[in-house]
Amino acid sequence: MKETGYIVSTNGEYASVVFKRGSACGENCGSCKGGCEVSAVTTQIKNTLGANVGDKVKVTLEQKVFNKMILWVYVFPLVMMVIGIGFGINVFKDAGYKNYELFSFLLGMVALAISYLILNIVSKKMRNNNDCSLRMVEVIKG
Repeated sequence: MKETGYIVSTNGEYASVVFKRGSACGENCGSCKGGCEVSAVTTQIKNTLGANVGDKVKVTLEQKVFNKMILWVYVFPLVMMVIGIGFGINVFKDAGYKNYELFSFLLGMVALAISYLILNIVSKKMRNNNDCSLRMVEVIKG
C-alpha cells in the first residue's frame, strides 16, 4: 500500500503526516453530487528521510501486513460474533429457552465485545513491531 501525505509538524525523529482520505465516488465528486466531505487522517511516522514541514512524502506499508491488519479488524470480530450466536443457539435451544434467539444474539454481542478487547491487546503488541509500521520512502519535490 502506497499513500502520499503532507508533513504538518516534526517532533524529534517523528513527523506528523496528514493523508487525505479518498471519497466514495473515486475523487470525482463533481459527477456524483453526493455532497460528501473528504476528511483527513493524521499519523505519526518515523522521519527516516529528514523531511521538513510542508514536504510531500510517499509512505508505504507492506501489502502482507496491510492484509493482516484488515483480517484482524474486519474478519476476526465477525467470526467471533457468528461463533457466539451459533454457540448460543445450540446451548439455549437445547436448554429449552423460548427466547433462545434473543439470548443467542446477546451472546454474539458479548463475543463481539471480547473480540474488540483482544484486538486492543493485539494492537498494543503490533505498535511495538517495526514490521507493521508505515515507512517514508520518498520526499516528492513539487
